[in-house]
Amino acid sequence: MSTLGFNEILKRLEYFCAYQERCEFDVNEKIIKLGVTSPEENDKFLRLLKKENFLNQERFVSSYINGKVSIKKWGVNKIRLGLTQKKVSPSLIETGLSQIDKEVYLNNLAVLLSKKAVNLPEYKTNFTQKTKVLRFLSGKGYTAEEIYGLLSV
Repeated sequence: MSTLGFNEILKRLEYFCAYQERCEFDVNEKIIKLGVTSPEENDKFLRLLKKENFLNQERFVSSYINGKVSIKKWGVNKIRLGLTQKKVSPSLIETGLSQIDKEVYLNNLAVLLSKKAVNLPEYKTNFTQKTKVLRFLSGKGYTAEEIYGLLSV
């Protein structure tokens, strides 16, 4: 059991959740770090945080996806993987991914493609250059269909 009291742990968790959007997985990890070992107490903290709207999975998914698309310029594959690692339900992930602004998403892909192509040295074959661009964009999480759609234009 933790040396901290119930109210002190709750206060720390509220601050943790208020600082930025968190998922249940992250909050669960934090509860364990604070020394709570009982699953019943763990669930009690999660219920209280949800009740007070400090913890909301839908809001977390939306915030996560918006940040990864607009700031990091990630593709859907990498975003899906990140959310899966956070133990977010597949239905919530798919709902969130369907909310992505396609214009912004495709613009990100085009910007990444042009930046990568410009920074590559000249190769003997165009195939080598396309392979390097494809590998880079795949690493960013874009699907092969999206990449080939843009490369063929």
